[in-house]
Amino acid sequence: MIRKTFFINFLVLFCLLSIRCQPSQTEESRSTNSLLLISIDGFMNEYIERNETPNFDRFLTNGVQAEYLIPVFPTKTFPTHFSIVTGLYVENHGIISNRFYDYELDAQFAFGPQNSPNDERWWHGEPIWITAENQGKTATTFFWPGSEASYNGVQPTRWIDYDGSVSNHARIDSVMAWLDPSDEGKVQADFSTLYFSFVDSRGHSYGKYSPEVDDAVLEMDGLLGYLLDQIEKKELSETLNVIIVSDHGMADLSETKLIFLEELINLDDVDILDWTPVSLIRPEEGKVDEVYEALKAAEDNFRVYKKENLPERFHFSNHYRIPEIIVIADVGYTITTRQNFEQRGILAATHGFDNFAPEMRTFFAASGPDFIIGEKVGAIEAIHIYELMAKLLNIEPAPNDGDPKRLRHLLKNE
Repeated sequence: MIRKTFFINFLVLFCLLSIRCQPSQTEESRSTNSLLLISIDGFMNEYIERNETPNFDRFLTNGVQAEYLIPVFPTKTFPTHFSIVTGLYVENHGIISNRFYDYELDAQFAFGPQNSPNDERWWHGEPIWITAENQGKTATTFFWPGSEASYNGVQPTRWIDYDGSVSNHARIDSVMAWLDPSDEGKVQADFSTLYFSFVDSRGHSYGKYSPEVDDAVLEMDGLLGYLLDQIEKKELSETLNVIIVSDHGMADLSETKLIFLEELINLDDVDILDWTPVSLIRPEEGKVDEVYEALKAAEDNFRVYKKENLPERFHFSNHYRIPEIIVIADVGYTITTRQNFEQRGILAATHGFDNFAPEMRTFFAASGPDFIIGEKVGAIEAIHIYELMAKLLNIEPAPNDGDPKRLRHLLKNE
């Protein structure tokens, strides 16, 4: 009996020592600094350069800023946001625009899959919140394209169905509660996202040089100040990394810069998956060459390609959803029809153009315990941010198109 009791006590002691010496995945995850990824849709460096933005200044003084961020092509909200969180070019994740038709699924995608946000058939690739969840981390998302979907049955620990009416302060409060480790029973997220759309909306409606956009920038500066105050109040400054990105820039449009597609081709011969400023054209069977040659003969203020001949730098050729012909408008031009123009007019400004166009350059900055302080680095590409986030979270990245070494110079001790 004495020998048996001794043996049991030895096993208990051995288990306790093993637990202390070999922490669980949860304990390991909490030893890594947490990460907050913020998107300010349609935000540009010039917006803070031409306005008094004390809170952006405060953030940049304590962190690192890129000269500009190069988005992926096409420079639209859903494709570029999903590339940021997967590290995949659009041809590899399949979200080819904000709206398009998938002929294999026989379904329409329009700012998310219609009536089925969790349908994982649309989303190819693995976003960072799923990579984190699969490796024992806790991920939460307060809006981000693709964040409502499941991936092989996995979803974030917390996510919110998109609702643009939710106040921006409420978004910040919710995420800060998720990231706060001080209250028992809270989520205690290792990774979270925030998304703000109103700067982009003002740009579309009023133009990027408008006072309405400047007002939106000042509003965003106030929100950033509120966020930074909450980080300090909750004593997270030493344990929370924050990355602020945008998905694209903005270019003003003009009613004198119009491309009427029906004057170039017979629209009865094609389906238009997306109109402007990148027109995705699916000709009827046997009509590809005819449609292409007609567009090529009229090529002015736009470029036309068969998808297999699209320059490789666009990384926009190899997905089945990409149609046979791609028309890329020159910056500032709108592809439409005369009827649509007369009935609806055009936006004041938009995006979606060539991702290397200066007008599409966008914003990147980061601050926190793992980032260098007070420096401005050269231009960086959005495709590498996923690898950076995986490094910060100490997780093994899923297969992606990014380079794990390209953004290491943003980090201390690298």
